[in-house]
Amino acid sequence: MRNNYYLIRDSQRVITKSQKYIQLVKQNFKCDCCGDELTLKESKGGHILSWADGNKTDAKTNLVVLCQYCNSAQSSMPYDEFKKKFEGLV
Repeated sequence: MRNNYYLIRDSQRVITKSQKYIQLVKQNFKCDCCGDELTLKESKGGHILSWADGNKTDAKTNLVVLCQYCNSAQSSMPYDEFKKKFEGLV
């Protein structure tokens, strides 16, 4: 039997500059995954729980700031899974 359903997504996918800055301060201006130092300009906001899977863009519970490399490598993988995989490579 095939399920027909539509995923209702949060319309706000983009993380604002102020949300990213606040999270960057909480992370001591470091990538949450690899620990590289970041500036606001070079940092990328990412979702802990994938937006593609229907999770919300909520700065308080679902935001992490990453470097370009880690953000690209995470793609749509859940963040905790990606972080474990990354730590295994280091």
